[in-house]
Amino acid sequence: MSPTSANSTGSKPLPKWLQVRMAASALLRGRLGTGNITMLPFNKVVKTNVQPNEIAALEYVAANTTIPVPKVLKIYDRQPDGSATIVMTQMPGVDLWVALRSMTPGQITSAARQVAGYLAQLRQLAPQQSVIGGTIPGSQGADDRLGSYPWGPFQNMADFHTYVRLGQPLADWSHQPAVMEVHGKPEGAYKLQFCHADLAPRNILADPKTGEITAIVDWEFGGWYPEYWEYTRMYFGGVPPVCEPWFAAIEKEDGIKKYPTEWKAEEAVLIRAGVFGYEMVDSD
Repeated sequence: MSPTSANSTGSKPLPKWLQVRMAASALLRGRLGTGNITMLPFNKVVKTNVQPNEIAALEYVAANTTIPVPKVLKIYDRQPDGSATIVMTQMPGVDLWVALRSMTPGQITSAARQVAGYLAQLRQLAPQQSVIGGTIPGSQGADDRLGSYPWGPFQNMADFHTYVRLGQPLADWSHQPAVMEVHGKPEGAYKLQFCHADLAPRNILADPKTGEITAIVDWEFGGWYPEYWEYTRMYFGGVPPVCEPWFAAIEKEDGIKKYPTEWKAEEAVLIRAGVFGYEMVDSD
């Protein structure tokens, strides 16, 4: 199954009962500071302000892999910008960073092996497009590593890397050998692969008793990226102490390809970009 425009399950007006339920949840969120998820009976959840890319990614991954992801059941109240409210299945487990507190070293190693298997399935997906961008062929990408605005799509790796460099010529980075090496590679050196693009422990669910991975969630940044992006993106935001055993297991897992030079290049770019670097870059 190829990625679609995320309209395959249709869109309906938001039912009154669901509006009431969400309003009550919003009041609670105001006091507790939780996110845009409302729990429903019968192991379902509702999520607001979901972009078309996330819906398309969930459906694409569910149709083409065995990765456990939430199933999109209903799409409501689609807005002019394509965003919508969706009802999806509630996945079992807790955030991995929570489960890590009770997991044994052996369970952590096993969980890393599970994730390696899921990443292998993503790597085997045949590119549905030749451009770097979102899940839907020819669409813009979204990844807060590259700012808060949609970007691309980019026709080749050189254009993507120019955007990563904040639009600056590669020659301006001659003092950063990792950037020169990675961004200077010839076209075709990196394969185009489908990535989750935010595979942090907060987006992985696990059974705290067994350590089994129960779901990969939050696919809003899913799309087609250079092959190293999944690995380097894991480290964006740092490694909190509670997650150190997890990242140690990732580094030891042979099934996950490592890209240390690419991560050095990313670190160099991130230092120069600062907090708001990409907000001023034109991706056209």
